[in-house]
Amino acid sequence: MRKYMAAAGAAVVLAGLVTAAGPAAAAGSVPCKPALTALGTLPGAEVSWPQEGVRALGRGTLSVGSSRGKAVYWTGSTVHRVPVPDGSRIESELVGVNQGGLMTGWYRPYGTTDQVGFTYRAGDASVSRLPDAIRSVAGLKVNDAGRVAAAGYGDHSIRVYADGALERTLGIPEEIGPDAYVATVGGINSRGDVVASVHRSEPDTGGRVEYSHPVLWPGDGGPARVLPQAGSGGNYSWVTGIATDGTIVGSDWYGPGYEWTPWVWTAPYGAPGSSPGRLSTHPFASLEGISPSTGAAVGSARFHPEDAGINAADQAVLWPGSGPVLALPRLAAGKAASAVAVSDDDRAAGSAVNASGKTRAVVWKCASRQAYLPS
Repeated sequence: MRKYMAAAGAAVVLAGLVTAAGPAAAAGSVPCKPALTALGTLPGAEVSWPQEGVRALGRGTLSVGSSRGKAVYWTGSTVHRVPVPDGSRIESELVGVNQGGLMTGWYRPYGTTDQVGFTYRAGDASVSRLPDAIRSVAGLKVNDAGRVAAAGYGDHSIRVYADGALERTLGIPEEIGPDAYVATVGGINSRGDVVASVHRSEPDTGGRVEYSHPVLWPGDGGPARVLPQAGSGGNYSWVTGIATDGTIVGSDWYGPGYEWTPWVWTAPYGAPGSSPGRLSTHPFASLEGISPSTGAAVGSARFHPEDAGINAADQAVLWPGSGPVLALPRLAAGKAASAVAVSDDDRAAGSAVNASGKTRAVVWKCASRQAYLPS
């Protein structure tokens, strides 16, 4: 009975969030008060994977992610654990949420190396497993129509589910090569357009050298399009988000040098896209997410892993959609921070290290008003 009452209470709280006035109304009637907030954690020690942090933002104050290696969601700063099977002994994570409160994530059944995709709504007694098994999740993305795009790393197709049932199977364009496979699912927008990073091996190197290509599957069922690779000279073009208007964000990565360059592709995708640049304080940067409608994107300004402890820590960044990339405040001076999600109501979210050296899930409220250009 106590479990039922707790679940019902969570459902009431979330229902209030989901039925509240939308971002435009809230922005017009409530003054924006910029704040960087560290969210609550589950009991126990911090784990290295899945990293403590927010992965996606819902409506109101809803956010989803992982705490102590377990799938959680937050209402405001209050943490709520997701009831995955055998949850005390396995890793799990929420990675997406739509404006209707539908969440998606994965868990690893105890004693296996598989990762099982699922959907969940606050207050449900258990998660709803997706029909097909996924080994090593390459992406689980949900749009506001409730469609989920899912694939495992190494798969040769992406599956789109509607109401828990398989609706479409998206094959990799033959022109990339016979051995191409899905590396990451970057996103699915409200139109149902899906974007992913597809890897291929270079035959002349015996498979030792790989390249990745951004691929777009239109929501109207049209043929898949292999988009131009990012133009900065790297060998990997990662895509990490797609907005309603089709704007795609991601990064160019030159593997041997660990060189990250933020990248943006815009419709009709005839050109390789362009880079908004990096912070003056860091040699590299990446974009990890884009808002549905405002054009704002977030990510991280980076150092090479071998240099981060010598020079400075990575820093969360916000790109407003034009102009330069801007820095977001740290949770503690000199400590690392990264942003992976941004919403139409000007929230950004991700992970940050506090003064005690602990990683916390964080949300930047009124993010654009906190962002700044380092001197």
